[in-house]
Amino acid sequence: MKPVLAKILDGKINEAYGVKVVNAPYFSTDFHFHEECQLVYNIESQGRRMIGDNIADFASDELIFVGSNLPHVWHNSQQYFNNAPPDVHAHSVSLFIHPEKILDIFREPENIQRLKNLFQISKRGMKFGKVAKNEIKQLLLQTASQTEEIGRLTGVLQILNALCVTKDYSLLTTPGYTNNYQLKDNDRMDKILKYVFDNFNKEILLNEAAQMTNMTKEAFCRYFRNRTQKTFVTFVNEIRIGHACKMLANDEDQINNIALECGYNSLSNFNKFFKQIKNLTPKQYRDELRNTL
Repeated sequence: MKPVLAKILDGKINEAYGVKVVNAPYFSTDFHFHEECQLVYNIESQGRRMIGDNIADFASDELIFVGSNLPHVWHNSQQYFNNAPPDVHAHSVSLFIHPEKILDIFREPENIQRLKNLFQISKRGMKFGKVAKNEIKQLLLQTASQTEEIGRLTGVLQILNALCVTKDYSLLTTPGYTNNYQLKDNDRMDKILKYVFDNFNKEILLNEAAQMTNMTKEAFCRYFRNRTQKTFVTFVNEIRIGHACKMLANDEDQINNIALECGYNSLSNFNKFFKQIKNLTPKQYRDELRNTL
């Protein structure tokens, strides 16, 4: 899936920020990146997201801060596309912040340095914990509801302050991640990423993936690893194991059934890849979940 360079605040020379509300049947953006940082509160929706080299399931009530030029996409589960009932929809609020234009507003070196640190950290993607999320999402929702610019600016400053001081977050991408995508790339990655997101519970063969992109198996492996910084097999397994973690939270789901639902035809393979990715067996992971409740 090729990330497209998106121009969010293009044409609004004097604007350092902007708010976007999505309330639609499903999220429809492609894998993309932009200069603006993006604070995203997913009010209601579920599926799989990819931020840099991080792949995970997402659900309602999630708050993420995506840094400048960090590729990302939120892709809804199949239920959103296949004659979904009226109450199934995607609802989110985003605040876009242009780092350079925001820094131009401030004159005090201390304030500038705090913001520079925040924008640097956000290049790895930040997922907020419960305490920070509850505070920042309320500020974001209040800011989005403002009809006057002075009220919206006040809200943006409050959000930036909260982002600068909180320690309640986890980083999403690996420390060495860099954006290797180029605008001249064709739609090969778009096609593959969405294909795997939608079919991870079935058998996915490397040869078939290469054929979808009109490449040889060897060329496809090089192409995919260069852009995602992981092998295609690792990519598929991370999506599957991410979904398995979500299912393990339900005590009623048997582990062998979860393995089948996630595309593994044997329990031993499921256990092997789960431990490789999570450093725990599925049973140990479920036990840890129970102990935290």
